[in-house]
Amino acid sequence: MPKRNILTVVSGPAGSAQPRTDLSRLTHMPQLDALRTLAVMLVVVYHWFPTGEGINRLPNGTIGVMIFFVISGFLISRILLQNRNRILAGSAQLSDTYRNFFVRRALRIFPLYYLVITFVLIALPQASDIDEYPLYYYLYGYNILLHQTGNWSDLLSPFWTLGVEEQLYLIWPWIVFLTPRSSTRTAIIGLIVIGVVSRGIGYLRGDLDGVLMPASLDAFGLGALWAHVITEEPEQAGTFLKRLSLAAVLALVGFACLLLLPGDDVLVVLFQRLLISVLSLYVVANASLGIRGITGRVLDNGALQYVGRISYGIYVFHMLVPGYLVPFLLRIAGRFGIHPTLGYWSHRLFSLAVLIALASVSWYAFEKPINGLKRYFSYNDK
Repeated sequence: MPKRNILTVVSGPAGSAQPRTDLSRLTHMPQLDALRTLAVMLVVVYHWFPTGEGINRLPNGTIGVMIFFVISGFLISRILLQNRNRILAGSAQLSDTYRNFFVRRALRIFPLYYLVITFVLIALPQASDIDEYPLYYYLYGYNILLHQTGNWSDLLSPFWTLGVEEQLYLIWPWIVFLTPRSSTRTAIIGLIVIGVVSRGIGYLRGDLDGVLMPASLDAFGLGALWAHVITEEPEQAGTFLKRLSLAAVLALVGFACLLLLPGDDVLVVLFQRLLISVLSLYVVANASLGIRGITGRVLDNGALQYVGRISYGIYVFHMLVPGYLVPFLLRIAGRFGIHPTLGYWSHRLFSLAVLIALASVSWYAFEKPINGLKRYFSYNDK
């Protein structure tokens, strides 16, 4: 299938630049799946390798999470903006739209989330605070608990990001639906500002973990800004991308400078996430349209896109595999007289293979069938 010439622009009114693509017709964006692969692998590297050494010298965990947040901000906001316009046109009801939005999100996120935390509660309570504070986990408030305890050794510590997203899903739809169209961009910029300001307040209070929902709003807001452009101002998309290219260059320089500072420096606390999010938006925005050339061919790789499609399972399972599932499998192998010796790298490669296999089984046997129930909550039903 021939690829769209997405990044070609033509002169428009008043010298504006316009992509040749009909942005209103964008549906599935497969290159974003490849970016999800990058994001989840950065998180895996962050948790599986010594921090600050070798391939984990960069803040890989933060980079991966910000990519996820920007993608989520873009995709979720695009859905909400499109449905807001249907509500304004009289072809949808606000209450029905929010119900469908929340149920569809719940069908995608809740089943595997609750399966894993219940497994940890029953089988591995000593590895988590879930036995002591179960409601925080079951009500998607774990990020609040983590902020209070600072227990990053919790087996479920990466789940703070899921709490942030779910809390945003409760609030952001109403802001989009109830904000006048003329004020939407202002509301989105407000998200970005709140993200930076909240980290500044945290710095003044000595709270540097950044796991509360407001501290990540700039990443979501940047993704939402691109959703606003292609949904409400598609004629400005070319101009936006040109300005974003310049912003990305400046963000890259700024990010490189911040790497020279200690992690608790005020500039790092305030701006590292923002700069990473700007860089993420540059890639996400272009990938949403379809990048060409060598980068495009990499992002079009079927294997990378497949791993991206199962990235939620990879994220949820990745802390369980190397320390619990792999030793269990080795004990099972030992009962059959098989005693493999795994070194540093071979253990991690084997763990990665097991992780992808587990996430694949989870997707096909558990997540995908439940995901199919979304057809009963279609946005197109009147």
